[in-house]
Amino acid sequence: MATFRNRTLISPITRFVSDEYIRTLLILFSAIVFVFFTSKEYIPFIARFFMPFLLILLMTAAEMRQRAVLLFWIVLGLALNVGMNYYVVANHGFMITFIGLALMIACASGDTAPAVMSRAAVLLISILMGLALIQKGVSTHYMSGALLGGYLANGYMFKTLISLFYSDWPEVVKQNLDAQKMLLAQRPGGGATVALTIPFWVQLLAVVLTYAALASQTLIELFILFRKRLGIWTHYAVLLFVLIIYSTRNENVFLSMNLILGFAITDEHTKRARLWYVIGIAYLLIMEMMGLRPGIIS
Repeated sequence: MATFRNRTLISPITRFVSDEYIRTLLILFSAIVFVFFTSKEYIPFIARFFMPFLLILLMTAAEMRQRAVLLFWIVLGLALNVGMNYYVVANHGFMITFIGLALMIACASGDTAPAVMSRAAVLLISILMGLALIQKGVSTHYMSGALLGGYLANGYMFKTLISLFYSDWPEVVKQNLDAQKMLLAQRPGGGATVALTIPFWVQLLAVVLTYAALASQTLIELFILFRKRLGIWTHYAVLLFVLIIYSTRNENVFLSMNLILGFAITDEHTKRARLWYVIGIAYLLIMEMMGLRPGIIS
């Protein structure tokens, strides 16, 4: 009986996200923008106040023309935010603005909106992955393993996992963080360095993870390019990639943007993956709003 009820409750959601491609995208986009605007302190209060009302109108608009007009104003707000805060490190406003622009163009195209959005999503995710690979490849700091080595040394990733094999690791991480805090207190302007305690095998792990990350991004790029041949496996790869990144970094809003692009490239043959994208985005945004971060292997 419980199984039957569960299927009955989830069936309308499954049908909706499978059949209502554009409407689901608009709902997902609105949810991501809402969380993005309310979770970033540098965004002006007036923008935080008015944006939710525009998003509600967008989700309830029935005509494509209305949606396109509303998206114009939303994208304008997103673009102004990017312009005023372009200097913010890892400003993911760029990405959500491009997604909004693609949705606006798709809605303005009328009946061909799904095809237009799908092509735009493929272009966006391919460019993002490609630029990320180039940026990492030319970065000595990244390619040497120093970036991931720093994350490991400070306990930002795999702290619990490493502790299973090296029981003193939590104390080592604490010492590293204390040393950095002391240095910042003594020289707040910078200009000095502090040595971190990183065992050789942890340094080796950082290098291995660095090249594994490059390999996984390259594979995702290939999966996207050959999506028609690979079918549903492309979406399994995207979901797995997001899961791996989730286990290493606290980037819930950014990861939800990756998932909405994955949703956008689904078609009639792969639409059974849409529900998983929706569940993933819902989970990431709810955890972001609640300030929780349940670990996987962190």
